[in-house]
Amino acid sequence: METTKRVIINVDKLTVKYQSFVALRDVAFRLYAEDFVAIIGANGSGKTTLIKAMLDLVPIAAGKVDKDKHIHVGYLPQHTSMQDRFFPATVDEVVSTGLLARKTFPKLLTRDDRHRVGRTLDYLDIRDLRKKRIGALSGGQLQRVLLARALVSDPDMLILDEPTSALDQSMREQFFEILRKLNGDGVTVVLVTHDIASAGDYVNRVIYLDQTLLFDGSFGAFCETEAISPFVHTHKLRHAKQGGDA
Repeated sequence: METTKRVIINVDKLTVKYQSFVALRDVAFRLYAEDFVAIIGANGSGKTTLIKAMLDLVPIAAGKVDKDKHIHVGYLPQHTSMQDRFFPATVDEVVSTGLLARKTFPKLLTRDDRHRVGRTLDYLDIRDLRKKRIGALSGGQLQRVLLARALVSDPDMLILDEPTSALDQSMREQFFEILRKLNGDGVTVVLVTHDIASAGDYVNRVIYLDQTLLFDGSFGAFCETEAISPFVHTHKLRHAKQGGDA
């Protein structure tokens, strides 16, 4: 996929193994500034392994991942909602932890940090939740709070692993609209999802995995590649009901 935009991550012949099991094999692609990318594939296809390799969270057996040293990445991992829900903290406290990782000892929040938390909550329209305990939040509210934690340090790129899996359709669309706004404001968004039927309306690019890279291109082109697309029919059916284009 050729473009004149700045390359921020170059994945070159990447192979990742868990003991003898090959999770990813010979994967190669580039991510560009201001991309909005959906990474899709069946369960066990290597989607989460790929983003963990991009974040240096798993060892690489072969190949390499070269990252622009000047970019700062925000990460919203998979299955955080139930773990975080029972943590005895307010929304303000949870979002503030997103600033602590970049601080040296002693890790203290400044007045500017607290203003930054407030601005992030305003951006996501959840300032009114600031003093609430996270255990009292709805699923959609909690996911916005976790997104705020990833955003509060002003990342250049946001990586999200199945962020809408616990949300209903209305909440999913609201969440994707937030991601569209972020992308429009210059944040590169990389989204692992099973919900390509919804995400296809927002992303500019689809990466399809099954241990290796099977497709990298626009959503429109992906829809025409039916031999590798188990998701196309769902998307077309939904749009047919709405009277829209597939």
